[in-house]
Amino acid sequence: MRTDSSEARSAGSSADSAEGSSTLGPAARRHLAIAQRVADAHRGIDDASLLAFVSGSTVDDLIDELSDVDMSVVFARLPGEAVLREACRRAASGPAAEAGRVGERGGGEGEGEGEWAWTLGNLDHPTEGGVVSFRLDGIEVQIGYATEAGLAADIDDLLVRHNPDTPNHKLAEGIDKALPLAGAERLRSLQARLAHFPDGLARAMVEHGLNAKPTHWRAARQIIHRDAPLWSREIQVEACYGLLLVLCGLNRRWFTRFQVKRMRRLAQRLPLAPANLVPRIEQLLSAPPREGFDALHALEAEVLALVAAQMPEVDLAPVRRRHLAYSAGVSTG
Repeated sequence: MRTDSSEARSAGSSADSAEGSSTLGPAARRHLAIAQRVADAHRGIDDASLLAFVSGSTVDDLIDELSDVDMSVVFARLPGEAVLREACRRAASGPAAEAGRVGERGGGEGEGEGEWAWTLGNLDHPTEGGVVSFRLDGIEVQIGYATEAGLAADIDDLLVRHNPDTPNHKLAEGIDKALPLAGAERLRSLQARLAHFPDGLARAMVEHGLNAKPTHWRAARQIIHRDAPLWSREIQVEACYGLLLVLCGLNRRWFTRFQVKRMRRLAQRLPLAPANLVPRIEQLLSAPPREGFDALHALEAEVLALVAAQMPEVDLAPVRRRHLAYSAGVSTG
């Protein structure tokens, strides 16, 4: 049963969504308004535990024609799939929804809106969670549903267990920059937890990036002569992911290879990094195998020098032995 009035929902939503939104452009404000409608439609399920926030391109103010609304909704316990589906349908109905459709798109966008197009996870389990997608005002909305305990465990995976290689890094990055839609104090508490990047996690990221999928320089030395462009490119791509993880560890930045986007924006936030990092990655990945490996070898050498200077406790001996296996066997003539 839904327990709150429309007046109370309106007051709560305006207080939450006002935080941090004043500098957004028109497109981002429109996405924020859609997210707020969706959050408000979840009020009355369990307002005592409701936490909702929006992140992604909306808060970065980087909206384009393909941008979706990336948001999360958290309860103490999930109420079940049927209740959540109905909440999304409510977001597509009522005066606010009609005003959004007519005012922004000229009408005609409402058919099928609020109906889930796809889902991932188990949303009928009270302690699990999942992701759903639907459209409002012709714009895709993706909601990550979670429980308080599940969200806390995901954050502990980073801050306590120091997991260097998990999509939870993307979750942490999203929470760091998120704007509240409901439960602003709870969001601020999560952001305060994430404000201190653990030294143990930073080191784990560096070591994992260097050693979990080490670059096989001896193999690289051999395959550049053997008509193996796909294998060559596979090694180069894996190595670039590893180097990015190392650099993010050195700079105390969240990183996951899951859906890496906006690399230039990421590189701007890495003061400890080789010069021209992104152009060099792009060039080596488009070069012929030999030239690509030469460029990658030089880039790795610079990253290893940064690690030696910034984290001298990391054992680089095995990495350097592998690194030397390439230059020892490739003619420079």
